[in-house]
Amino acid sequence: MDDPKNDNVWLYAVLGLAALTNASGLFITILEPDSALYATIARTMVQRHDYINLFVQGADWLDKPHLPFWLTAASFDIFGISTWAYKLPALILVLAGAFYTYLFAKLLYDRRVALVAAVILLTAQHIIISSNDVRAEAYLTVFVIAAVYHFYQASRLGSHAHLVAGSLVAAAAVMTKGIFVLIPIGGSIAGGLLLSGQWRQAFHVRWLAAIFLILIFISPELYCLWQQFDAHPEKLVFEKTDVSGLRFFFWDSQFGRFFNTGPIIIGERNPVLYLHVVVWAFLPWSIPLFAAIYDAIRKLISRRPQTAEYFNLSGGLLTFLLFSMSEFQLPHYLNIIFPFFAIITSAYLLGLTTPATVLCANIWQWIFVGIVLFACVALQLLVQPGHWVGPATLLGIAALLLLYLQKKSWEQWYAKHIVTLATASLFFNLYLNGYIVPALMKFQAGSEMAFYLNSHYPGRPVMQPGNNYSFALDFYLQAPATLIDMSSLREGRLPLGALVYAPASLLRPLSDKFQVLHRMANFPVSRPTLKFLNAATREQAMGETWLVQVKFSDRFGG
Repeated sequence: MDDPKNDNVWLYAVLGLAALTNASGLFITILEPDSALYATIARTMVQRHDYINLFVQGADWLDKPHLPFWLTAASFDIFGISTWAYKLPALILVLAGAFYTYLFAKLLYDRRVALVAAVILLTAQHIIISSNDVRAEAYLTVFVIAAVYHFYQASRLGSHAHLVAGSLVAAAAVMTKGIFVLIPIGGSIAGGLLLSGQWRQAFHVRWLAAIFLILIFISPELYCLWQQFDAHPEKLVFEKTDVSGLRFFFWDSQFGRFFNTGPIIIGERNPVLYLHVVVWAFLPWSIPLFAAIYDAIRKLISRRPQTAEYFNLSGGLLTFLLFSMSEFQLPHYLNIIFPFFAIITSAYLLGLTTPATVLCANIWQWIFVGIVLFACVALQLLVQPGHWVGPATLLGIAALLLLYLQKKSWEQWYAKHIVTLATASLFFNLYLNGYIVPALMKFQAGSEMAFYLNSHYPGRPVMQPGNNYSFALDFYLQAPATLIDMSSLREGRLPLGALVYAPASLLRPLSDKFQVLHRMANFPVSRPTLKFLNAATREQAMGETWLVQVKFSDRFGG
């Protein structure tokens, strides 16, 4: 097919805007609970000059592997401890994930499919969210698709260099989340080779070499776990002693999560959860994705698929089914298979030629544009972030650009469709990151109280109860934050003048023991409700936190 150069200019422009949109969350306050926790762990690494042991609230911490914290700590060492320095490594790797998606799609299909796949990945809703609310999946997205690309090249070319590179990034994935991440990597390669009849390649001795190399490359992680836990069986972890970090890494953290039997348990299995998640997390491409997967499976059953589809279906659907069977389910887990979904969707959209299918695609395009415009106006009226000029200007620019895109001439219909959907998605997220999210973050009391303390009580340590510990306050406070038991306040065991930060509900019964210095409204912003989003009912949805100063202490004779 001809390479429509004029259309490609617009696709590259959208890629640039997508990169800026993903970067638009760099300076937004770090969100609780997980992101703030991970930022605090990395900061502690830097402050202690200890890159082997992981600590939370001064205690040994065994949950996630080290690599994300090493990357964040390196950023802190280079740029200083700040919000944007925490998010920068993840942003760079998200962009690298789009690059590897392009490379892999180009190998399997052609440059047009590759370019559109990169656009789809960078404009998927939860990818943009993850560039702001940074967790392990922001790193995994690139490690998984990069490992698949290099292993595919190793198989195709017999390249030792690609085998080493694939093993290295696969090891990086393992040191980010654990050994289960080898399932989408191995599933994509093994499934693709077996389904396409390349049996000798699937059972080649190089894969034994890859396993050996991965074990070598994850040795820094294994060493750190041994040093912190296995070499110290007396340490109390998960409320018991003799806890093996290596066992947790290879078994409890992975199989324990899958069967929900490990030390960290969450919820119950919902076999259709991820179907619901994909609908919103992969917007605006979720509807085309469902059509693409249906089409690919139909071709597979009728034995007339493209060989390329084997690799993406194996990597994407196998992992999707595994997650759906798991009893430990969190929505952001799906990010790691979005590159496969992006390639499947891109190939499907570029293959649409009949008037009926093109019409359906265009109907979805306008439904989504309508949803975006309505959502922006509705959120502005509902949330009331405080001003209209900026949002109105952004919405006006978006409307004019979308109108222009419909009137200009295109060499290929798909380019118009892709650019329109991507533009609507990007302007919506620019609006969210520019106005809505910063307005809502004002009600994350931990970070706001840290800013208040830094201004009004600089250098003063603050104590927090463990069950309501704010890692956002811990990260942003420019002074020590320490953990206490509420009984120490109740029994007068805190020093006179000590500052305590806690929910008002915990402090109110002890009001004779302290002086209230500052009150702040609080809401868990990562789990917004309609009542909280609505400015008219927001006050009813929020709790209150207090900063208090101890005025009575048995330690000083009361």
